[in-house]
Amino acid sequence: MSADTGPWRLIAELRAWAERVAWCEWLELSGSLGRGAGDEMSDVDAGLGVADTVPFEEARDQTAAAVRDFAPVADSIIQPYGEGIDHVIVQYADGRQLSLVVFPASRRKGLPPGARPLLDRTGVLNEPWTPDVFAASLGQQREWAFLAWWGLGDVAKHTRRGNCWRALRSLDEVRELTWRLYAASVGVDYPGFGAVSVENAGLPAPAGLESTLPGTAEPEPILAAARALARVLEPLSAPHAVGGLKAITQGRLDYVGDDRSRGSLT
Repeated sequence: MSADTGPWRLIAELRAWAERVAWCEWLELSGSLGRGAGDEMSDVDAGLGVADTVPFEEARDQTAAAVRDFAPVADSIIQPYGEGIDHVIVQYADGRQLSLVVFPASRRKGLPPGARPLLDRTGVLNEPWTPDVFAASLGQQREWAFLAWWGLGDVAKHTRRGNCWRALRSLDEVRELTWRLYAASVGVDYPGFGAVSVENAGLPAPAGLESTLPGTAEPEPILAAARALARVLEPLSAPHAVGGLKAITQGRLDYVGDDRSRGSLT
């Protein structure tokens, strides 16, 4: 993919279109390209602010139609992204991808960390602004810790019942929550994105995380992975007062192991 057809060309086309449309109050670029760390495989993550002078749905539909005209399209979708916010997602035939969040311009209070302005008619993006998701409160971290230990209990339950695919799903969810806790513990931006934020910061994975990947969808490897994940999770969750839940979950994991040794698992 050359520079002429890469994501930078798509950014230029998006900015040129927004500059021609009076109700586009601002346009920002985020993601890896916004941080200056993108490459030819990066998708274009952007946000567009719609003036209050036009109906939002009309502006959204005009935006979706416009970006589909930038190049031949393989497929696209408009995804609801919250109240009064929509996500226009376009897969172009040449491999480029656009992820454009469209919402009323008045909702934006400034420019978040890791983003850069492409258009700013009102000057709102001149002001730095820190969204709630930039960091995780202690309450949010405790919720992640609670749900992680609860989820490990579900791994034990589903494995004991022989529902290994459900157990694997719970295991994946707990691993994601563990990534979030780790991201918060090392102080990276946007810890709610877990592994994405950690790798963007150039940091290694939590020690021992490789052992949380079971080799097969069978009870014993799943339980071994769950116990390994409990060992990774334990120090990350320790500051968040979930000791009672942890003890019960650890007992479930140990109990399932005893059952397996007696041959009661199939």
